[in-house]
Amino acid sequence: MAISVTEILGTDSLSGSRLVINDNFNILTSEINAMENYFSPSAGTITNLNNLQTNALSVGGNQLRLDINASTFDIMADVAIQGGNLNLNGGSLIRNNVDPQTLDEVFSAPTLTVEVGTSTAVPPYTVERVSNAGPAPVTVQLNDGSIGQEIFFAYSGASTGEVEITGAANPLILSGGGTKVSLNGLGESVHFLCIDNGTGNGDWYIVGGNGYVIS
Repeated sequence: MAISVTEILGTDSLSGSRLVINDNFNILTSEINAMENYFSPSAGTITNLNNLQTNALSVGGNQLRLDINASTFDIMADVAIQGGNLNLNGGSLIRNNVDPQTLDEVFSAPTLTVEVGTSTAVPPYTVERVSNAGPAPVTVQLNDGSIGQEIFFAYSGASTGEVEITGAANPLILSGGGTKVSLNGLGESVHFLCIDNGTGNGDWYIVGGNGYVIS
């Protein structure tokens, strides 16, 4: 609601307006104290609001982490859902997280070996395109992932050279005692899911794919 104070005119005497001045200060003090129940200038926080309506919201300052406006809802940080569900009521789940590089004989030269992820960082992309136009196999070493993480390897291009996917630090969990998964033609793919091994560590399991060979 609007704050209302009494105006002091230029023709009013200062001594005669003392009560009005004091009342005005009391009104302003009361309103500021009421607002400081929600805004803390010293802490830089806003709390206890029942409703917040705004046309846009940005979080993160110079390193933007959340940007909401009339047309977009962008999150530029990790999101953790603790105990709740993510419900898509009429919407779609679209994942566009493809490595811009194709893991092939050119990218992996001269050793024809390329690592996905590192010993200290999980694989950064959901989809990895692979190909090989050379005579020798290209070896893709898959590092450990985060439990629940998925990764797809999809053979792209018209080449038919073999691409072998193996575990980097720990072996992949493959049927029949296999140690690698091979792709060697357009349209072939393999889909891995990182599953808790029962001790809090993740293992890569195959949960789908097309045309891949385990050996």
